[in-house]
Amino acid sequence: MASRKITLLLAAAIVALSTVFVVRTMMTPETAAPSQEPVVQLPEIAAATRDLPTGTILKESDLKWVPWAANADTGALLVKGKTSLADATGAVVRDGFRSGEPIISARIAHPRDQGFLAAVLTPGMRAISVSLSPTAEVAGFIFPGDRVDVILTHSFSRKDIPDLAERRVSETILQNVRVLALDQRSDNQTTDPKVAQLATVEVSEKDAEKMAMAIDMTSNQSGNRASLSLVLRSLAFDDQSLTDGKRPTPTWDSDVSRAFPTVNGEDGLIQRVQVMRGKTITENTFERHR
Repeated sequence: MASRKITLLLAAAIVALSTVFVVRTMMTPETAAPSQEPVVQLPEIAAATRDLPTGTILKESDLKWVPWAANADTGALLVKGKTSLADATGAVVRDGFRSGEPIISARIAHPRDQGFLAAVLTPGMRAISVSLSPTAEVAGFIFPGDRVDVILTHSFSRKDIPDLAERRVSETILQNVRVLALDQRSDNQTTDPKVAQLATVEVSEKDAEKMAMAIDMTSNQSGNRASLSLVLRSLAFDDQSLTDGKRPTPTWDSDVSRAFPTVNGEDGLIQRVQVMRGKTITENTFERHR
């Protein structure tokens, strides 16, 4: 009898515990399954690190990668993974950018692109190209962006003095001129020395006329010998102030070789002597000698 009571009590306890477990299970809220949605990787596009005015030649430090909206159109932008910041180095800004503004491909021009040279030009300036002799370009060590002087060396004789020998003179016709391109190369990233045959320089409107005249003088159509040379200027020191704004004096053949008569006098080449005999006045001309 006692064992039967004990069995019934154990059975009742088991039923009670089972009921409590079922009730607690039903009352406990279901735990949400962890989200399996993929993390969206935002694209990165090139943007300006500073204000970039029109005509700026881009350096890698002018650009940075910034995140962009996932669903936004990036067709006109420079996207990381499809291009690099180095690919934009050497391009010129056609239309200025503000700091932080995305770089739009259509608003920059790469070397050899149509309109690149016009975008590089300083407002109000002109570009003109000149043929170079193999020795006229400092053995290939002038690059786009350098500053040069332009020297014209030419010969001539005085038609009004048949006996006057041909004279040669060298003149600095332009100073502190910016080199825009050599041959068809307008970037300065390639540093291998190469003697160019054509230089394009930036000049003012009036200096463009001077260059055109000098180019015509070197064409040998007049039969006189003439050549143009580019002289590299130092980046560390601008000696423009040494001339005090005055045009340098020409260098004559007599300044190089004593075999030539000295060039002096008002007209620079000859001495004029007037001879008076009564009412008759005659004028004789002579070459000046040392």
